[in-house]
Amino acid sequence: MVKSPKIKILNIISGSKYGGAELFFERLALSFERCDKIEQKIIIRNNRNRSKEFIDGINGIEKINFFHKLNPFCTFKIEKIIREYKPNILLSWMNRASSVIPNIKINNEITVGRLGGYYKIKNYTKCDYLITNTSDLKKYVISKGWDKNKVEFIPNFVSQNKIDKTKSKINKDRIILCMGRFHPNKAIDILIKAMPFLPKFRLFIVGEGELKSQYEILIKKFDLMSRVKIFEWSDNISEFLNKCSILVCPSRHEPFGNIVIEGWAHKIPVVVSDVGGPGRIVKHKTTGIKFEKDNTFDLVSKIKNLNSDKKLKRKIVMNAYNVYKKSYSEEVIVSNYLSFFRRIIKSCAE
Repeated sequence: MVKSPKIKILNIISGSKYGGAELFFERLALSFERCDKIEQKIIIRNNRNRSKEFIDGINGIEKINFFHKLNPFCTFKIEKIIREYKPNILLSWMNRASSVIPNIKINNEITVGRLGGYYKIKNYTKCDYLITNTSDLKKYVISKGWDKNKVEFIPNFVSQNKIDKTKSKINKDRIILCMGRFHPNKAIDILIKAMPFLPKFRLFIVGEGELKSQYEILIKKFDLMSRVKIFEWSDNISEFLNKCSILVCPSRHEPFGNIVIEGWAHKIPVVVSDVGGPGRIVKHKTTGIKFEKDNTFDLVSKIKNLNSDKKLKRKIVMNAYNVYKKSYSEEVIVSNYLSFFRRIIKSCAE
């Protein structure tokens, strides 16, 4: 039996290291690299902060210093790589990468734009197909005039727990964890304001961004220095997830919410605001707990209730882990990408 040829993918992103889309790009690219049905080349913006795991795990990486549509060298380099590499699929991530891909086909490559937010659709006019990571994003894209048959919903996946939980030495009975960019959308301020009403808990905040100094002011204002700690972002988030008893995602706006799935994969109960991706994927009291967005006292109440109900905790952890394995594991999502790529390659060949 003749073996099917590998699908050749040119994977392009401009983004910085931090952010859900950038981290998932790295995760998916590493999975593609390990897949024996895929051959891959990557174009990224030159960024010394890229994770070591990503750099060491990818064979074909091309870097561009000034990644922008106004940079003629950027356009020239991408066109040259397409001409030489001859990809079946050109996968462009978010606005900037999707806006710099060539205006015309070079080797009959199929261009696929990948959206992780409610971006301006004008940046994707060069794409043949789009992938969204939530069903609501797919509806948004179709509402902007895209053919529903050319928009695919494929959610993100998260990796398995990297550390044996039994090796965690910290007493995690009352440690709340919050991870993400320090940005107004993430509403980490709401969680800090909740801490005076949760005197028996500690809070670990992991991330970086423009609001760090404001968080530090809040921590001092409420005299929380001994119970609330801010940590820099780590590529090994299992280190923190294995030390906590509750994961909170308090976002005001969150298209998907990778960190929720991370909590599920690490068998940590999650508490999320009732908005966006987390509000849709979490079933209240089944795979997590939902609280009213921006409502500090509702958040306090939900955390206390969850912590005091061990039976509910166990139920949520078990159900959420099963959903993760069934719908958000690496194997399942990579298979979905492969099926989609094969389908559009076949469709374009007919």
